[in-house]
Amino acid sequence: VIAFYVTPLHAQKSQGVNLAEMQDWNIVIADDAIASEVYAAEEFQEFFHQASGLKLPIVHKITRWDKHVFIGPGKVMHASPAGFSVEDLGPEDLRVVVRDDNIAIAGGRPRGTLYGVYTFLEDYLGVRFLTHEHTHVPAVGDKRPIGPLDRVYRPPFDNLRLNGYKACYRFPVFGVRTRNNGYHDQPRFGGMSPFGNIGHSFYRQVPYEKYGKDHPKYFNLWNGKRMNYFMATHLCLTNPDLLPIVTDAVLNLIESPAAVGRKNFAVSQN
Repeated sequence: VIAFYVTPLHAQKSQGVNLAEMQDWNIVIADDAIASEVYAAEEFQEFFHQASGLKLPIVHKITRWDKHVFIGPGKVMHASPAGFSVEDLGPEDLRVVVRDDNIAIAGGRPRGTLYGVYTFLEDYLGVRFLTHEHTHVPAVGDKRPIGPLDRVYRPPFDNLRLNGYKACYRFPVFGVRTRNNGYHDQPRFGGMSPFGNIGHSFYRQVPYEKYGKDHPKYFNLWNGKRMNYFMATHLCLTNPDLLPIVTDAVLNLIESPAAVGRKNFAVSQN
């Protein structure tokens, strides 16, 4: 009798999820979720609400093993039918699992889970983050089946995404939704990449305010004038005195407390 009833259950194929039929679902986050994972759950809740009209509650505990959207790692997610470990996932690696009336979205810390949510919203709900003032959110409709699926994304190299568009640095929420990781050092956005800006460093290493008065020839002429502000200040690189000044400035930065965790240091023209 045991064999008769148990064997078909093990042989049963995993099922996907119909996003149009999630009326009694909830969003589950761990008690020890970090700020970016809590924010990821809030972002999922908001955009799924806009798409479906359903505002799924965010909870920490469950009483059943189905009809959950697990956001971020944790013991409950790991034990669920859609569960997995994030131990081998890097800071921006993500994994999305959909099966057996469960959705699990999680990744490495600090940004993997948040990027996993944005990936889900874009690829399975059709959300488009177009500008800081407008996000396109199509309606789920009467039927939207997805899965079963098990998707892993690992960025092929450690990186800095620092898009120069004003909207990305003036509007932090839009910046993080478009995966810019070098502008806004806020915990809910997953902090900043350990890589710094690769350009425009000489004005910090040889500031005009410090050297301009006594050493004007450290700085080149631009239309007959030496510019004395920000990135318009350019060094006259044929001056042999500049190499040790720039070298010392870079080495001092590398040794400073501000450089802990940094993975690159810029030495470049303005």
